[in-house]
Amino acid sequence: MDTAHQQKLTLKILIGSAWVDRHLEPEEVAYLGNVLTRFHLDHDAELQGLLKTSVPLEQTERWLVAYLKDTPTTERLKLLAAIGNLLISDHVVSSIEHDLLDEFHDLMASIPAPQNTPHTSEIAPNLAQRIGQFFRHVMEAVKHL
Repeated sequence: MDTAHQQKLTLKILIGSAWVDRHLEPEEVAYLGNVLTRFHLDHDAELQGLLKTSVPLEQTERWLVAYLKDTPTTERLKLLAAIGNLLISDHVVSSIEHDLLDEFHDLMASIPAPQNTPHTSEIAPNLAQRIGQFFRHVMEAVKHL
């Protein structure tokens, strides 16, 4: 997958993840704006439209499956971390947001990473599990603030 396509797909997944609770908090919009700017996609009409219209979870999951099919483990972990950062950006993690991260983590574990990349290793599944556990602990801590 070329870098530009991967970055746009990453943003679609992030925006869709932010909509899981059916609204965007100002902190989530700010976080997404920073990522859009970093990827030089802040003027992309399709992505700007997604910020204004609720994205169904099923669509976000389809984007995630498309992303996972051609993405090495290291990039998958970066996406999982970005989703976690997005969901905790407003300092309130709803149960639906918590469940979303768990679901995405499980989906990532169920779709094997491409084997022809130098990033695939035996420790990657354990690392993915540890990252998932870390974000679950962070989200639990944020709930109690």
